[in-house]
Amino acid sequence: MLGRSNQLECFGSNYLSLVLMPTEACNFRCTYCYETFEHKKMSRRVITGIKSLIERRADDLDQLNIEWFGGEPTLAFDIVTDICQHAIGVAKSKGFKFTSGMTTNGYLLNQKRFLTCLDNEIRTFQISLDGGPSDHDLSRKLASGEGTFDRIWANLLAMKKMAGDFFILLRLHYTYDNFASVGQFARSIGESLQHDPRFGYYFHPIVRLGGPNDESITEMSAQDKKEIEAHLWQSSGLHKSPETPTHEDYICYAAKGNSLVIRSTGRLAKCTVALTHDFNDIGVINENGEISVDQAKFRRWIRPTLEANWEVASCPVNWVAEQAANDAAQQREFA
Repeated sequence: MLGRSNQLECFGSNYLSLVLMPTEACNFRCTYCYETFEHKKMSRRVITGIKSLIERRADDLDQLNIEWFGGEPTLAFDIVTDICQHAIGVAKSKGFKFTSGMTTNGYLLNQKRFLTCLDNEIRTFQISLDGGPSDHDLSRKLASGEGTFDRIWANLLAMKKMAGDFFILLRLHYTYDNFASVGQFARSIGESLQHDPRFGYYFHPIVRLGGPNDESITEMSAQDKKEIEAHLWQSSGLHKSPETPTHEDYICYAAKGNSLVIRSTGRLAKCTVALTHDFNDIGVINENGEISVDQAKFRRWIRPTLEANWEVASCPVNWVAEQAANDAAQQREFA
């Protein structure tokens, strides 16, 4: 994680961070989800473009990091392994470091797929749980309506038994209604996983992200969030690991000049949340690896980091939306 002391690293050409969405389909229908699932698996044209981009940048790189996102990336596992194997080969021939991680719901991440991830240098994972089985299955359910907790938990226990160098960040969601039970559940997780240092924990409230059920989600004040999370850490008996995100020393990937999101369609974005907004549609990747970027849109996203506006740089999406609206209003005024 890059903090504020590493401001210049957010723009260095020797580092490249790609957030890849190999599919925007998902096997879950979480009640608070904001995604539309209209775009399916990445086409061969886009896959070729990503491989070509890696080759184009290879001579300048010290490190390439690929984060897998979706939809649910394990639904396009063949694309994940294909691109990783290509990146590993280029990294070996050109002498740069390749690292990779995955944000996944964990449902399909069985032992075989997990070991394949490790073989392909995917070694960090973020998996969300919405509390214990009854709470989780109310909000994180399959498209069929079935619950998902038991399968995810079985996969996590299987990972615990495996040898290997990996880190799994469990993002534990809470609300005003369930935070007390989430704290108790978190304590039981730590005990079940025997406080294995390869597992970390992160408490996060369920928030409005633009989904159809936003109105049913109660917004939480910053002070309530602070107090509830202090309670959660205390009641859970867990400790923050170095990999646990902290708002105080965090620059969002969207606010970095050397980070791009590549959607399954080949369209480029900066943020994985505002996927339906024009201000986040910044360009396209071509099959030869060239990227075409709307520079005005791109500059909005990185401006908070350039200006050391740290509060905004930690999550720039609302600020960028406001700036885009202001710019559009000025253009209409002078048209």
